[in-house]
This record gives sequence, structure tokens and C-alpha cells, in this order.
Amino acid sequence: MILAGLASAGGQSAADLREELRDPARVFPAFQHLVAAGLYSKAYNNCLSDRTPAVVGLEEFQIAMSALEAARRLVASFRVHAVDPAGTSVRICSPEFGASRTLGLRKFRTIYTLDMTRDDFEFFRDRTLSWFRTQVRRADGWHFAYPPDWTYAPVARHCGCVK
Repeated sequence: MILAGLASAGGQSAADLREELRDPARVFPAFQHLVAAGLYSKAYNNCLSDRTPAVVGLEEFQIAMSALEAARRLVASFRVHAVDPAGTSVRICSPEFGASRTLGLRKFRTIYTLDMTRDDFEFFRDRTLSWFRTQVRRADGWHFAYPPDWTYAPVARHCGCVK
């Protein structure tokens, strides 16, 4: 299923995406690229492990990614901070959202995928809501009515890895 989905990963060839998924450090950036391009089902089918459907369905994933800009902004703001040498996990961090999380990786033949749990998805949801509440506080209670020169307020100055 994963390999079949690689053939049409918008904007990049199947060989390029397959090459990215062979490197554990490049799995999350490949996921980010597909989400940023609005290719949610391709991100779901190609970059998430075969255990994901038991955790969250495709429809729920697509709605979560497309409903609010904050969810896409959260995914885009993460940076890979560390990769387990055995290729079993990747640590991602975002200073803007004050978030740091270790995600599991799962290997299928030569390709790595993100092995996200329900806790991971709930973490993303909670971080998104926290960021949104920070924006509302900074905008004196206004929801989605920011002035034209508005800049988003970061939740933290550093990611969760920095002590």
C-alpha cells in the first residue's frame, strides 16, 4: 500500500519520495512537505505507519489538517532535532508552539514511516489550541479578526529541548 501510494506524491517523483522515506531523519520533512501542499491523504498513506488507521481515520486526519490554519502551521513549524541511531524514533521541536515531542518510527522493508499514537495526535491538538488561545489573548479577545500588520505571538522562545 505504501509503495503504491508513492507513485503520485504531488510535486515530487515517487523515486524522490521513496528516497526521502529511506532516511529516518527525512521522514518528518517529507510529511511536512505533503501537508503544506495540501496532499493530506498522500501524507496519511505514505508517511504514517500501517498502525495509524487503528488510531485515527483518514477522514478525521484530513478534517484536522484542513479545518484550521493553526494545525498546518504547527506541522510546518516543527524541526527535526534528533533521530535515534537505531531509527526507532525522531524528536521534533517547535519554539513558536513551545512544543517538543518524540515520535516513533516504523520500518517497512527499506522505508520508514511515522508511527503516531492517539497521544501524539492529542498532543498536536492541545498544542494547536494553546497557540490559538495565546493569539486571542494577545489580540485582546478578538477571534480571527487581527489587524493587517498582525504578527503571530510565539508560545515560547525555545523548544522543549532547551533547558
